[in-house]
Amino acid sequence: MVDIEVRARITGRSGELPAVLVRLAAERTTAGELIRRAVEEQVRLLRADAAHCLRVLDQHYPCDVADPARALDVEAEVLRAQRAFEHGQFTLFAGGRQITGLDAEVVVRIGEPVTFLRLVALAGG
Repeated sequence: MVDIEVRARITGRSGELPAVLVRLAAERTTAGELIRRAVEEQVRLLRADAAHCLRVLDQHYPCDVADPARALDVEAEVLRAQRAFEHGQFTLFAGGRQITGLDAEVVVRIGEPVTFLRLVALAGG
């Protein structure tokens, strides 16, 4: 078992998504599985306030943002985050490289965090 820290960032903002510890069976996984595990853990940490949780997830994984009053559904949020990744709305960095595609192999290194980075235009730029 390998525990990896996953950080979610948005350029130009201090994000509200907490860094999470994701447990993997091995040092190799796919981008899709890593996103699944990270989103599940993010929801677990934030689910006490479902409305806040959904707002934060909408900021980080903006693909197919639905009714903000929707019920918190972990599987739906995982699928939405995976679609956001597929559509280039955030990038994934692991092992010193950018990962592309849900089926891409991700090799994680103990002690080296994985970063989900959402790029947004800065105001005035």
